[in-house]
Amino acid sequence: MIQKPSKTAVLGIPVSSENLRIPEQLDSASQCEHATIVTFVNPHACSIAESNQEYLGHLQEFDWVLCDGIGMVIAARRISGLDIDRTAFDLTSVAGPVCEWLAKGNVPLVLVGGKPGVSDRAAELLNELFPALNIVETFSGYDSDPGDALNYMAEHQKAALVCGMGAPRQEKFLIDMAKSGWKGIGFTCGGFFDQLGEKVDYYPKWIDRMNLRFLYRLGVEPRRLWRRYLIDYQVFLKRYLTADRVR
Repeated sequence: MIQKPSKTAVLGIPVSSENLRIPEQLDSASQCEHATIVTFVNPHACSIAESNQEYLGHLQEFDWVLCDGIGMVIAARRISGLDIDRTAFDLTSVAGPVCEWLAKGNVPLVLVGGKPGVSDRAAELLNELFPALNIVETFSGYDSDPGDALNYMAEHQKAALVCGMGAPRQEKFLIDMAKSGWKGIGFTCGGFFDQLGEKVDYYPKWIDRMNLRFLYRLGVEPRRLWRRYLIDYQVFLKRYLTADRVR
């Protein structure tokens, strides 16, 4: 049976104390008679948590809360002493290994997220990249009632799920799924479906190598992201600058 890692508070955000190892830990999770759910946090999580205590509670209920974004990784290492790496559900990180694991085991996969048509396009592109991947259904997410997806998953107990609704909505969705009796493996993925539809290799390799993904996204999507990076991230920055460091 999968052993949940302990969580450590990083600037007030509960973060798993070790990295997710694929395929070993997914192999273990697939044998469980309950859901295994994984989410990712970046500096924006500090801003969300400041005004949404429910979100913090949901993070505590996840099996894995992994650091997406170099800022959270630096904070986790320097402030909390965690030996962890950046982990995100995109093609620069774990999306590829997860899809390969699902394809190898012929695990049915459901995609939930994005505006109408976005998850359909993401499914097409993922099947081009991973031809053996068994994507059985897609649902839109951001502006939709998730009831249809919840009902579908209730009838497909062991199907895997990737959910891109944006935080904190995607976290609540996976918590609700886990409490409903669904027994699959689920990941949040933020804006991954949109990025995939924009360009399969969304980040230039040198951007990814230098950990400048946030600057690249700001340049590509300034109208949507300027407030998050220039205003909301100040909560993270303030907490980071005033936090005690691990000696």
